[in-house]
Amino acid sequence: MPWEAAVWSLALIVSPIVVSWVWPRLRDKYGAWREPLETAAPWVYSLLLPYLALLTGAIIGRDAGLYGHSLSGWVSVSVACGLGLAAAAFFLRTRPIKLPWSHTLSKTLREEPRWAMYRASAALWAVSFPVSVAIGTALALAETAVWVLQAEKTDRFKLANGARLLRALFSGLVFGLTRNFWLTAATQAALVTLFNMPRTKETNNL
Repeated sequence: MPWEAAVWSLALIVSPIVVSWVWPRLRDKYGAWREPLETAAPWVYSLLLPYLALLTGAIIGRDAGLYGHSLSGWVSVSVACGLGLAAAAFFLRTRPIKLPWSHTLSKTLREEPRWAMYRASAALWAVSFPVSVAIGTALALAETAVWVLQAEKTDRFKLANGARLLRALFSGLVFGLTRNFWLTAATQAALVTLFNMPRTKETNNL
């Protein structure tokens, strides 16, 4: 139902604010459990909450791009994503770019389920697919802004923060073109891997 999807989306967005206020007051009470809890928390937040929203019927898996793809659809969008990644790899080889982020593959894999849930929630409110993608992307940007402010403890804009926002925008763009969660996540992961690859001296001199 739309209101249930709204509750789950709001929970995802405000959770970092609540945890940043509560956890420092509780962490010393957990002793040896503190480190395992802090390691598991990002995965619980990113995977369990969207899964519970899906399990309870608050969102629909098809709207999240989890299923409902034809074979021809898989082939066509896979080829398109592959060509795009090949072009990006060639561009980075000839004009190496060092983006101001320290983004890992695991962070990327945690982001996409959350952002897919926003898009699936928006699909219950919007009258068309493009509008739902736009609303879902806006929610992803809001979540990213919360993360940035919590991490930096400042409202000053930095270039690294802009890179985080660009990932949310690009995720919405790829999903808008493919309607496929799996290819969106794979494309994002491949791009992060490309940007994080060390550049050799020979490559940098091309």
